[in-house]
Amino acid sequence: MRETILEAARALFLEQGYSVTTMQQIAGRAGVSRPTVYAIGQKAQLFKLVRDLTIAGDHDPTPMSGRPDHMAFTTAADAESSVRAYARASAGLLRRLTPMHARLREAAAVDDELARLWSVAEEERLTGARIVAEVVSAKGPLRRGLDRERAAELVWTLNAPEHYERLVLVRGWTHEEFASWHAETLVQALLPLRRARRA
Repeated sequence: MRETILEAARALFLEQGYSVTTMQQIAGRAGVSRPTVYAIGQKAQLFKLVRDLTIAGDHDPTPMSGRPDHMAFTTAADAESSVRAYARASAGLLRRLTPMHARLREAAAVDDELARLWSVAEEERLTGARIVAEVVSAKGPLRRGLDRERAAELVWTLNAPEHYERLVLVRGWTHEEFASWHAETLVQALLPLRRARRA
């Protein structure tokens, strides 16, 4: 039942936005009563749960750190392999998350609870970017003049869903074209030029 409600909420949030969507609409789409929906949480909490579900890509409770994409990134043999493994995982995440991220951005402009969620989400992205910088720098040198914090800031910038939104959803790039650009840009931004190679 919980999965059905969250999937119904996700569909409505994406179709018409957060502000317009009502709990009654979510209940109707899920085929349950409104109190059943409220038993999971208020609308803002539902949005957060839906966003978390979108990031994970499924209802499996396994944390992201235990999933194959993350394991491939952390166990890669060298810095460039690690960056490219991260880029593959990041592109896949952006494919799922970008439409929901756009809805969060819209809602954050008019709703205080969603504005707080936006701030938390951006901090979480920066925390994740710091992990990327730490893992990569442990496997080999970063580009000259780049410390871990600046590297994390570059990752945080380059993995912003707005890039996927503009290049794929607006300009019509294929996902594969974006994923290739994403990987090459991260490699060039983070690693010494002598290490760069094409996949």
